[in-house]
Amino acid sequence: MKQRINNWTKLLYGFLMTILGFSGCDRIFETTEEYGQPYSEFKLVGEVKSTEGKPVKGIRVIVKPYVDHTSQEVLAWNRDTLYTDADGKFSKERLKHTWPNQMKGSTIVFDDIDGPENGGEFESKTLTDKEFTVEQMKKGDGNWYDGDFLVTANTTLSPKKQD
Repeated sequence: MKQRINNWTKLLYGFLMTILGFSGCDRIFETTEEYGQPYSEFKLVGEVKSTEGKPVKGIRVIVKPYVDHTSQEVLAWNRDTLYTDADGKFSKERLKHTWPNQMKGSTIVFDDIDGPENGGEFESKTLTDKEFTVEQMKKGDGNWYDGDFLVTANTTLSPKKQD
């Protein structure tokens, strides 16, 4: 009888420890800051217009962070994908990558994925880190937090050339 109670107690403690362990995992599969890792918060805003100055709806915007190795799995996992609204604007409050200088070397790709809908067909365009602005909005605390940054990426898309 004592052995049976002891086994049930072990099972109960094991179950409780499992539940308590998973309750600490609030953001599974996101790139969030870890203990001892410097981080920054990035907000992305931008606008896409045609060469005539009209806003373009339905453009896919992909933010590709710079990664110093070529693992395609990591590159695909860290991408943020957005779409322009009816005013040609897009925004994201928090980009997936939060390293302080990670926008250096990053690219932002604009693709027309809906074809002739929403104002015609447009050529794809890629902005490098030299073609969009990164502005510090809030200073860091001097420890691991490096501050809040605003990334602004406005662009103009050319009509697709007909063959």
